Formats: sequence, C-alpha cells, structure tokens
Amino acid sequence: MKINNIDKYQYLIGRFWGILRAVVKNTAIVIPARFASTRFPGKPLVSLGSKPMIEYIYRACKESKKAPYIVIATDNEKIFGVSKGFISSADSVIMTPPDLRTGTDRVAWVAKEIDAEYIVNIQCDEPLLTGRIIDTLIDETIRCSVSCPVATLATWSGNIDEYKDINVVKVAVSNKGEALYFSRASIPCSRNGENKKFLKHIGLYGFKKDFLLNITNLNTGYLEKIESLEQLRFLENGFGIRVGIVEAELMGIDTPAQVGMVEEILRKRGKLL
Repeated sequence: MKINNIDKYQYLIGRFWGILRAVVKNTAIVIPARFASTRFPGKPLVSLGSKPMIEYIYRACKESKKAPYIVIATDNEKIFGVSKGFISSADSVIMTPPDLRTGTDRVAWVAKEIDAEYIVNIQCDEPLLTGRIIDTLIDETIRCSVSCPVATLATWSGNIDEYKDINVVKVAVSNKGEALYFSRASIPCSRNGENKKFLKHIGLYGFKKDFLLNITNLNTGYLEKIESLEQLRFLENGFGIRVGIVEAELMGIDTPAQVGMVEEILRKRGKLL
C-alpha cells in the first residue's frame, strides 16, 4: 500500500510520540535540525570528512555523562532518514511541523511530550562541541529556579577582532553567575581603551521545562528587537539566565566557507571522521 506524505507524517508522529511518552528522564537533550537556511540550506547534512555535521553534534551529546536521552527534532525527511542511520535505539528522531518559526519553538514542541524536568537545546551547527561542555551546561541548568529558569554558556576571549564583530555576541555576568546583558556591541567597553578580554556567548541553552513550554507567551521587547537576540526576551520579561563559564574553542558553521576551517580543526584534534 502506498503511503502519501500526509499519512507518512502522521505515522511517524504517532510512532515516535509513543516512544517519547514511555521515557522518564530528569534531563533530556533536544537537537533542532532545520533544513532551510538563508545562508546555508541543508546545513545539518553538510559533510565534515565522511560524516554529516549533525552526526558530530549527536556524538558530542552522547559523550555527556549527565543526559542519557537525546532527541533529534527535524522538519525534513532527508535529515530524518540520515539521522536514523546513526542514532542509538535508546534515543529518538522526531519529525516536527514545518511551520515552527525558531529552533526554540521546535525544541518546545518536542519537549511537551518528554517526561523530564530540564530540557537542553543543542544547536546542530557547532561540530566542535564536547561532552564536557555539554555537561557544564547541564550542571547550570539543574541549578535553575523559577526566577532564573534558563542557563547558557560563555567563554573568555581576548580576540580584538571578535570583540568588535557584531556577529559575536558578548555577555556581562553578575557576581551571582547570572547574565546582566547580552549584546552585539563591544562590552564591557573601557573608557580608556584598556579592556583586554570579554565573555563570548556560546549559543546553547538549558531550560526548566515548564518555562520552555510558555516562552511563546512572553512579549518581545525593545532590546530584543534592536539587538536581534532572542535571549534578551527573557531578561526583559524579568527572568534570569544562569551563565556557566567554560574553556572552549568553538567555531560554528554558518556559511560553506567555514566548512574547510572546521574540518582542519577536527583533523588536528584527531576528531575528523
């Protein structure tokens, strides 16, 4: 019997929701993998050596000692099929509706069916991630509270080009380890020009699940619109963000030109597959 696309979609949803409902975990990782991209369509499937980028992300998540359950959430059948070829039977690949606007929306859509208190969102364009970095994010996430329900990461940098680059997001952090502000501007800015280092934001997030499921109810604020940074919505609505500091040399892939550079780094680290 031939199955049309709509029936196939419903079949996949029903089958994998059944798996998800049976899983009880304290922390789960969700990897949102969207095919469409303005600058780099099909990015999750780009080859690094002999393997697709999304497999590198999944392998890094499997190195985690603190999140035994991983979900790949995608709106694309090809990503779905490729992911099924390498994912463990203990984890899941889920097809999501194609009209979800952001990766966070995709994570939230999947999370509502996962019986876990904390949900960690790992972007699929950071192939240099390690299990150690992910575990630091999980540590910060499980320290979240009702007033501070989000966690993220940052790393110290002294790179002056990154400091001036509006595509590199900086974060200022309080003595309590919570974000004061995120900006594309050069912060902190020394009046006498002596600033030597800054905290570079790493765009990975952990959430208390109940907060994640209600993110769409938050109003978009002035600062989020000006900076084009979604995390400012949390701060503008009065919710704190924990920031874990890690030593990390990462390079996300946003354009085809960065593929060769990341492959070279992986080769030097002995991680190119």
